[in-house]
Amino acid sequence: MKGPVLALVAAGPLSRSFITRLAVLPERLGPVLAPSYRLASRLVNSLGAGYAVRHYRQLSKAQLVLIAVPEALLEDTLDRLAGAELNWQGKIAVLCDDRLDCAALDSLSRKGAARASLSTIPGLAGQFLIEGERAAVREVKRLLARAAERIYELPCGNKALFLAGLTFAGSLSLPAADAAAKCLRLCGLPASAARVICGDILEKARRAYLHAGRKAFSGALAEGDASQVARELAALEQLDPSLAGAYRSLACLALERFQKNLHPLKGPFLTPGETAPR
Repeated sequence: MKGPVLALVAAGPLSRSFITRLAVLPERLGPVLAPSYRLASRLVNSLGAGYAVRHYRQLSKAQLVLIAVPEALLEDTLDRLAGAELNWQGKIAVLCDDRLDCAALDSLSRKGAARASLSTIPGLAGQFLIEGERAAVREVKRLLARAAERIYELPCGNKALFLAGLTFAGSLSLPAADAAAKCLRLCGLPASAARVICGDILEKARRAYLHAGRKAFSGALAEGDASQVARELAALEQLDPSLAGAYRSLACLALERFQKNLHPLKGPFLTPGETAPR
C-alpha cells in the first residue's frame, strides 16, 4: 500500500461525491466506518476499496481520516471520534464538505490531529479547494493526484471568504442580469432578444474584467455623466420603481468598489422626494 493508510467515516450514499474519483483509494483505503455495519459494507462495495469496521477504535491504523457525513450528523460523529480510543497525534483529519471549513474539526485538533477541509468548486469540473493547516494540506494534495485538474490552497479559516467571492461571481450577479433583461423587455424587446443581448453584454464585461481588471469599468457611471444617469433613473422610476432602487444600490456599490467620485452624480442618486444636502 503506497502512502499513509486512509480511513473513511461516512454516512449516506457517496455516488455523487468526489471521493469516488480518488485514484488512490484501491491502494490506500483501509477501514470504512458508517452509522451501521451494513452501510459501511455497502460503501466498501460501491467504492471497490477498503473494508468495513464496526467501531471507531478500529480506525487506529489509519494516518489520514476522511470525514464525509451530512452536517446534521457531523457534531455527533466528531464527538465519537474525539472520544474514541484513538491516538490522534500524527494523524490528519479531513472534512469533505462543500461549505464547512476545518474549524469544525477543533475537537480533533485539540487531540493532536492536523486538520483540513476538502471540496470541489461548484460548477468547475476537476477543480478542488483545500483549506487547512500546512501539513494537512500537503498530504491532501497527494490524495488528489490524477483526480484534479487544478488545486487551490487556503490557510485555515479562509474558506467562507472564498465562498463569498463565488457568491458574488455567481448567484449575486444574477439579480443584476435579470434586472437588465427586464429593462429590455419593458422597452419592447421580445424576451428571447433580451436574454441574447444580456448574455452578450455579460460575456463582454467578463472578458474585459479578466483582461483589464478595474479599468474595465466603463459607461455613464464611470464617466460621471450625471445627465445620462438621471435619464436612465427617470425611465426606471416611471415603469418600475423597484428597478430604480436596484439601479441606485448597485451603482453606488460599483462607484465605491471602483473608487469613483459620487459627487458629480449626487443629484440623480437622490431618492424621489429627497433634497440635496447643502
